[in-house]
Amino acid sequence: MKWSDMHKTLHEDDECSDSEEEEANRREPTIRFEAVQHRGAINRIRSMHGSPIVATWNADAELGIYNISPAIEELDRPMTSQK
Repeated sequence: MKWSDMHKTLHEDDECSDSEEEEANRREPTIRFEAVQHRGAINRIRSMHGSPIVATWNADAELGIYNISPAIEELDRPMTSQK
């Protein structure tokens, strides 16, 4: 998952000035994700620091080992406009 164009709210209450509202409307937050097929519900997931290798343990007590390099590469590619 990759998040971009996130911004901090300036006030805790619901009131904001027109300029703050216009600024927020110009930068829509974006959330991108890549799915990796997995059988069953994941009970545990572990990753090796600095490595694209991920291990999962599912509800059927099965271990899965995945190389998620393609998903990481896809998320690192620049977004194309979708209009």
